[in-house]
Amino acid sequence: MKKYVIINPRRFFTFLTFVFMFIFIILFVFLNSAKVHSSIYEPKYEEYYVLEGDSLWNISTKYKPEGYDIRKMIYEIKELNNIETGYIYPGESIKVPIYDSSR
Repeated sequence: MKKYVIINPRRFFTFLTFVFMFIFIILFVFLNSAKVHSSIYEPKYEEYYVLEGDSLWNISTKYKPEGYDIRKMIYEIKELNNIETGYIYPGESIKVPIYDSSR
């Protein structure tokens, strides 16, 4: 069995310190990078009370930004409110995503 001898203990511990610091920094960067998008992006929405005769199409037309695909807006409203079908009812409160250029 081979025995290793530390010739310069100060140099050895300095090396270990840098290795652990490097590993810590790499882990810190990778573990925090997954949260970057969610911490910067805060979805903005407005509460909308459904009126008689309203549909997701009408609401999407009213709130979508210019040039935005209305089908995508409907999809986002359904996702934001956990709506599986296209039915909404008068008196119901739904969240409508708001974009800076939408109003």
